[in-house]
Amino acid sequence: MWIRIILLLWILFSCAKVAPPKPVVLPPTKTIRPDLVEDTIFSRGYMSGYDIWEFLRMNPSEQDVIDTFGLPDSVWLDDLELTKFMYYFITEIQDYNIIEINAKTDSVSGFEWD
Repeated sequence: MWIRIILLLWILFSCAKVAPPKPVVLPPTKTIRPDLVEDTIFSRGYMSGYDIWEFLRMNPSEQDVIDTFGLPDSVWLDDLELTKFMYYFITEIQDYNIIEINAKTDSVSGFEWD
C-alpha cells in the first residue's frame, strides 16, 4: 500500500511544471536612450572619489546607482546571466569604471572605480 502511495506521489511531483526563470532586464545606455539622460549629483561633480566608494560599498540597488550616476555608457551580461556589468566612461581621465550588479537581487555586488 505504501509503495503505491509513494509511487503515485513520485509520479505527480515529477510531472510538475517548473516555472521558467525570470528574464534578466538590462538598463538602457546613454546612446540607446539619449532622451533619458539627466544631470545627476555625479555628473555635476558633487561626489568625491571617497563619496563614490562609500555609496557603492553599501550595495545600493541598480535604480539607486542609475539615479546617482546616470545611465551607463555600456552594459554587459555575463554568460551565466548572473551579473550585469555597467560601464561608466570618465572623459577627464579617459577611463572606464565598472559597477557589477547581481542579476537576481538587482543590487551592487562589486565595483572598480578609480
